[in-house]
Amino acid sequence: MNDNSKKFVLIDGNSLVNRAFYALPPMNNAHGNPTNAVYGFLTMLLKAITDLKPSHIAVAFDEREKTFRHHEYPLYKATRKGMPDDLASQMPLLKEMLEILGIGIISKVGYEADDIIGTLSKKSSDEVVIITGDRDCLQLVDSKTSVMLTRRGLSDVLTITQKNIIDEYGVNETQVIELKALMGDSSDNIPGVSGIGEKTALDLIEKYSSLDNVYQNIENISSASVQKKLNEGKENAYLSKKLATIETNADIDISAYDFSYQFPFSEKVRDFFVKHSFKSMLKRSDVFSGEVHTIKEKKDRVKASIEKITSLEKLKSLLGATEINTLSIHIARDINFALNTIVEYEVELGKNMLGEGVNYEEAIGVFKPYLENEKIKKVFFSLKQFLSLTKNEKINLKNYSSVELMQYIVDSRFDTSDISQYLEEVFENKKTPATALISLDKELKDTIKKEDKEKLYFDIELPLVEVLIKMEQRGFRVDIKKLDEFDIYFSQKLNELQKEIFNLSEQEFNINSPKQLAKVLFEDMQIKFPQKGKKISTNEKVLQILAEKNEGGGIAKLLLKYRTYSKLRSTYVIGLKNKADTKNFIHTEFKQTLTSTGRLSSVEPNLQNIPVREEEGRMLRGAFIASEGNILVSADYSQIELRLLAHFSDDETLIKAYEEGKDIHAITASEVFGVDLEKLTNEQRNSAKAVNFGIIYGISDFGLSEQLGIPPYKAKEYISKYFEKFPSIKKYLEESVEKAKEKGYASSLLNRTRALPDLKSTNFSIRSFAERAAKNMPLQASAADIIKIAMIEVATALKGFKSKLILQVHDELIVDTDINEVDEVKKILKEKMESAIKLKVPLEVDVKSGNSWLDCK
Repeated sequence: MNDNSKKFVLIDGNSLVNRAFYALPPMNNAHGNPTNAVYGFLTMLLKAITDLKPSHIAVAFDEREKTFRHHEYPLYKATRKGMPDDLASQMPLLKEMLEILGIGIISKVGYEADDIIGTLSKKSSDEVVIITGDRDCLQLVDSKTSVMLTRRGLSDVLTITQKNIIDEYGVNETQVIELKALMGDSSDNIPGVSGIGEKTALDLIEKYSSLDNVYQNIENISSASVQKKLNEGKENAYLSKKLATIETNADIDISAYDFSYQFPFSEKVRDFFVKHSFKSMLKRSDVFSGEVHTIKEKKDRVKASIEKITSLEKLKSLLGATEINTLSIHIARDINFALNTIVEYEVELGKNMLGEGVNYEEAIGVFKPYLENEKIKKVFFSLKQFLSLTKNEKINLKNYSSVELMQYIVDSRFDTSDISQYLEEVFENKKTPATALISLDKELKDTIKKEDKEKLYFDIELPLVEVLIKMEQRGFRVDIKKLDEFDIYFSQKLNELQKEIFNLSEQEFNINSPKQLAKVLFEDMQIKFPQKGKKISTNEKVLQILAEKNEGGGIAKLLLKYRTYSKLRSTYVIGLKNKADTKNFIHTEFKQTLTSTGRLSSVEPNLQNIPVREEEGRMLRGAFIASEGNILVSADYSQIELRLLAHFSDDETLIKAYEEGKDIHAITASEVFGVDLEKLTNEQRNSAKAVNFGIIYGISDFGLSEQLGIPPYKAKEYISKYFEKFPSIKKYLEESVEKAKEKGYASSLLNRTRALPDLKSTNFSIRSFAERAAKNMPLQASAADIIKIAMIEVATALKGFKSKLILQVHDELIVDTDINEVDEVKKILKEKMESAIKLKVPLEVDVKSGNSWLDCK
């Protein structure tokens, strides 16, 4: 936040999220997880930011461990009910959101959130605003500190300052503790003086000012009953005062200036809102930063009203009577289309309007002459969706464009999975989608031309659509018998592991139940939970820690193996069998606009995610086979991102090594470890390989140390030596970050861009993530562009062949190849892939063949 007025906002995280949870009705994200507390918290946070405009914000949370108050009084807060499950499950999501927002979080074992707030407020010399629902914090009010007390709902807030505290509560800030010492607090189980209620306590403090004065003047109190209660409850009164007093000198070595933040928020926040269905937040233009290619309302935009068409005859009559320059078609629940460049009305051809027995194919068939007419411009939202739906019509589409693809190229941060949401965000009108597409088509094309992205759109993304559709339609054949064998194999392995687990635990239970498993491990077997201060869990990270310690006779190792086999069986064996068609072919769907780097994604099922690391996972590739009478030919780019690194950095050592066809990892190992090539060990080469690929992805000392199983200082030494020997690479990576920071984006060889506004974030972790993206994006995106060019070239070269391209897995292409065309296909793959683009180093492709995908490795 760039604001010269220094204002520090301190938020009681537990108090606000609790308030939000009960203020809002249940709501869930797309995954079915509750989010109402997180959404409500966000609403209050944004109101605080926009209303108060703070320069710093910190959110304090309680820790699970007992505090010093519990040691003073074991019954402290003993009557409090546990957090509801639907609220407890949202706490990790809340903290994740705050981290993404760049809002600082703070907690400390032994202290409550109030103590942290109290300490930070007193340390700050700036104006402080505390936001909480806990009246205890009123004791922190002073000349520079106010408290905003949440009351009913989310918006009912009472601001308390030194000027109004007595009017509102009858005591001043110094007397808040004195009052609670007498009357106690049932919510925190603070006893107070038995029998003394709020009215009596207020009367006593108003007359005597403090607890000490009350007891010094006890003989002057007129009521004998009150005197008796005070005498009998004196010990509890002073205990209560101690429990109610907020610690303002906690051991916290941090100040307000450690809690700066950036507002409007980064585009990473937009992704979080989309992921968790915070749709109304996406409409707020004040929330996000960075230059986003949002298309705002323009005077020259075409507008239309909707006209209903109730039959094919009326549709034919309309088309025949209209001079059509532009035809825009959007297919969803109904077919919407718009005619001409200046549209007076949009036509809606609904499913219920077509008449009995009439279907979409017949309706689209009416459009066929217009779709094939090159003089008429066709505008689609998702070209791929349209061509997939009309594959049986055999339409020779000409002169067309795709708004979805253009938006992806101009700014990939927009979610185009839902056209209604997209149009509402960029066009502010979703009622006439086909008409909106005509305006968007022109505006996006102008931007693409201005930003020199025409090659990316016209030569790569647009022609790739047809290639992907044909790959999806052909599918990849699977050996069902082989999958059945795997099913039996994994089932046997799971049964064996189950017996071993039951023997070690000395009981039978549902291994797939986290609750039952946690009870067995941490209660029955009394294994110490390894993550102090965190909620009991049996996730993979916890089991890995236990496995390394060999806790419980190695039960964690067995559980990890059990989960691996269970996933292989359910996700890949059974999952693949269920996806196969009647001819045993699996048809994946390629998503073209999901990633920020241009990489394709495979879904339903994901064939790009078939395991390759573990032997038993890798053998699943043996179930993917060629069509009857064919063999598979696989072509894989060799170290394409490292070659791109050599190209971008202009590093002489790397370029020379690739030109001479040398082992790049051995060269790196020789340079880093100062060892002759002939004397290199496999361990040194593998370490150099990890460093080579790690540098591309901005690996940290800690990340490399975990990967290689070496101390962090040794990993740091490896990385330092690497940059000493390859200074041009270090220079290139540093310049990549600086250029991206200056421009606001990183770009590929073919000018694919990724916006990176987070490079200017004041939050270290967010900024570091953006810096890694700035280094990696040009490499990964360029690799994605290259393989796409190769796909188009290979598909074009295979026209007229019986052999067909069926799969792309990042740097690999697979062709289902006629046995008589093997040599030609291998030649085409190698030539087209290696000549896809000209670099300073040669592109190298490894071509292999076999009856199964496994045989191609």
